[in-house]
Parts: sequence; structure tokens; C-alpha cells
Amino acid sequence: MNDLELLLKEKEETKIKTSMPTFIDNCEIPHGGTAVNMQRANKDASLYDFLDMLALITDYSMKKHGVEFVTEDKEHKLTDPEIPFNHPYISYRLISRRPMKEYKPIAREEIVECDEHNKQRFGTVYGQKFDCIVQFNVFASENRVANKVMESFEELMISYAGYFKEQGVRDLYFKEQVTDTDYNNFRETLSVRNIRYYVQIEKLMVIFNRSISDVETSGEIN
Repeated sequence: MNDLELLLKEKEETKIKTSMPTFIDNCEIPHGGTAVNMQRANKDASLYDFLDMLALITDYSMKKHGVEFVTEDKEHKLTDPEIPFNHPYISYRLISRRPMKEYKPIAREEIVECDEHNKQRFGTVYGQKFDCIVQFNVFASENRVANKVMESFEELMISYAGYFKEQGVRDLYFKEQVTDTDYNNFRETLSVRNIRYYVQIEKLMVIFNRSISDVETSGEIN
């Protein structure tokens, strides 16, 4: 197992541990829940889960090019003349996120599990699919480098498409290369490439049935 696989595995294990209950389990019904299976993703990866995974993979896999994956809010620093520009960068911006023929969350699965008081509770898993367009922006000091980084990034997206889908991204593919006029000021000193990807995700949430007595006991109703 290489270093990148170890990093990805550690990230996944950390995510699982932080989502697990910390109380003593004396309940016969598993906390993972029993279920009447309906159509839904095997895992729940939000758009920003995908971007976090991509940032880790990009920084590791493209370090031979010295590439750094940054958020949109750090882009303005790239034009600061007091900050040296000594390696390529890739940033992202969300162009759109729209419901995919589901204009509200739809019931995917009924579950039964135990709460923190070891009491049986019933709930419903709701899901909603979204079509997203994400733009990735490549910044380099010269055209040759910008083109090379863009091509390597596209190859990376193809290579790890299977992994992203395993982690809950439903679909992912290259959409188009554009010349985004919002980046004209960057082009005065840098070589910039703008490429867009289609990303389909499914947002899952669990809603548990609660009685009025539960609400009153919790102090939410005075």
C-alpha cells in the first residue's frame, strides 16, 4: 500500500470513527440500523467531500509538477506581487448545483435502530440527487506548464473516477474547457486554464420519528 492509499484510508477511518456513537451499547438492535432497502447510494459523499478527496489526491499525485490545490478564496493571493509565484496552482469554483429531477428529498429507506438511551427508534433515510458543474482553474507561470498541468489533472480525474464513485460520488465526467472572463486580470501575469466537470452527488439525511413527549423531555418545548 503506497503513501496515498494510506492517507485515503486514514481519512476514511477518521470519518467513520467520528460518526460512531461513543456510549455503551446494550441494545439488541444494531446502531447501524435495520432497513427496508430502497434505491440509494451506498455511501454519502457531498460535493465538498469530493473536493476534499480531490485536493488530497491532487497534492500527492501532482507533486512532481509542484502543484498546490487551493480554495477559491485564496485565488486573489496569486496576483499579489509581494508573494512569489514559484509553482502551479489549481483552484475550484462551483458554477451550479441543481436538483436532478428531484425537487425535494425523497424517502430512500426505512430504518430501525437504538438511540443514545438504548431505546428503539424508527426513522427514514431521505435522499436528493444534484447535478453540479465545478470549474477548475489552472494557474502557471507559462503556457507550456499550464497545458501540462491541465492535461495531468484530466488524466488524474479519469484514473480516480472509480475511487470517487466508491466513496459516494454518483457520476463524474469532463464537460468543457472555457475561457472564463472573470480571470482576465490573472492573465495579465499568469497562464490560466479553465476546465469544467459535471459531478452528480446524492445528499442523504436521516429523520427520526419523535413523539411530543420526547420533544418535551429534551427541553425543546417549554
